[in-house]
Amino acid sequence: MDKVKEEMALRLFGRSRTIAMSNGQCVKCGEFNIEFRDELSRKEYGISGLCQCCQDGIFGTEEE
Repeated sequence: MDKVKEEMALRLFGRSRTIAMSNGQCVKCGEFNIEFRDELSRKEYGISGLCQCCQDGIFGTEEE
């Protein structure tokens, strides 16, 4: 499964998910200053490598 996530990240974002996450970086936007709204968003980062802003852009926010 990790291999699939890595290949997807490279295709979609041109960035290694593994390297981005080991550097505390968002795989999509490349941002290093990553803060999360809640524990669920932090867990999602562990799965997708997406920062809060990119998660909101893809999944929406509760206010929407």
